[in-house]
Amino acid sequence: MRKVLYLLAILALTGCKEKYERVIDRYLEDHLKDPSSYQNVEIGKPGIITPMSKAFVETVSRAKAGEFPMDSVNAKLAQIKAYYISQGINPYDTLGWSVSHRYRAKNSFGATELVEVEYTFDKNLERITETK
Repeated sequence: MRKVLYLLAILALTGCKEKYERVIDRYLEDHLKDPSSYQNVEIGKPGIITPMSKAFVETVSRAKAGEFPMDSVNAKLAQIKAYYISQGINPYDTLGWSVSHRYRAKNSFGATELVEVEYTFDKNLERITETK
């Protein structure tokens, strides 16, 4: 009976994680210098990446750099959306997902450091394709 309760407790603790959290756990096990020192601080929810979300980030960045006025961002995005549609591309198709993560872990020198990472996942949340 104790073994059954113990197994149920383990399943409850490990089964509560979302798929993307398990992918991050595997990634950290492979990439941290000392995986046993890992302490989660905060992990965000997945944010969708679409052609239009990428266009928005790029357009605002270029406007802030002075390439064109900020008040023309909406007009530029309308042009970009029209271009995608003319090319047969759904401007709101899912390209991938983005998840922010803050954690503490020991570095190469053995000192604990706070790390902030932005993971980019494939559209099925099964593989990390980029880290920033």
